[in-house]
Amino acid sequence: MKTKSIKKSHVFSKQGVVEVIHPAGTFKAHPQQTAHFKITVDSGLGQAGTDVANALIQTCEQDFTTLQGYFGNITPKSMPFHLIVTSGNSGASHATCKATALSIGAKSGPLPFMRSLVIAEEDEVFQANFGRGWNCGFSNGEGLSRVLANDMVQGVEPQGFVSPPVWLDQKSDVDGVYREDWVSKTDNTDTNYFSIGCSVLFLNWLRFQLNYSWSQIIAAGAPTLGGTYQNLTGKSDGWASFTTLINQKFPPNQPSNLTKDNPFPL
Repeated sequence: MKTKSIKKSHVFSKQGVVEVIHPAGTFKAHPQQTAHFKITVDSGLGQAGTDVANALIQTCEQDFTTLQGYFGNITPKSMPFHLIVTSGNSGASHATCKATALSIGAKSGPLPFMRSLVIAEEDEVFQANFGRGWNCGFSNGEGLSRVLANDMVQGVEPQGFVSPPVWLDQKSDVDGVYREDWVSKTDNTDTNYFSIGCSVLFLNWLRFQLNYSWSQIIAAGAPTLGGTYQNLTGKSDGWASFTTLINQKFPPNQPSNLTKDNPFPL
């Protein structure tokens, strides 16, 4: 089938990319499919595209089961997931938070990262079906999509997709604020690496410093991450407790030298 280049509205993009554009191509169905997934591949990718599809077909069901467990064993609507392996190089996308057609840019990173991209976009669909304040187009939902993917497939994320150092080391290019509070408030975008970096760090802090499970964190969801923390702990000092530890480990106005999403436990 022939496709056109389409701007997608919800993305897992590398830093500096606002909209992930997947190039046009001729797509062919992979001969295998599973209970919850079908795959089509840009034939122009050749063997590289086949390798991506073969790898994804081996892991997609186990990852679905893991995510399903995190989200209270729900099954998203509009199944099955349709994984569209494209020649894109800047990430993955889907049209809406509930859209189960996921475009995966095969040139975005090494082969294991393709699995991580699928998980990140897939868990956004779970978020949309689950509710409780998780919004895949906002900083809290984007943060959740990334931390789950990075925990389930560790050590494969290219540097261009790592967000916490942006929040730790730079001023926002929107309002010039340094280490802005995206815990007490939520940014209504999924492409601002400043708010995403804060969200990713905070969620990893909840999981690996405070030792709440992903299932507990997700079930405690709220419109802000501070609200999620309060639902978990009964306390309202999430931002203060988080930044006290962060500023001790990564002193303000000094290079953090952080190269990954999860520095916890500290």
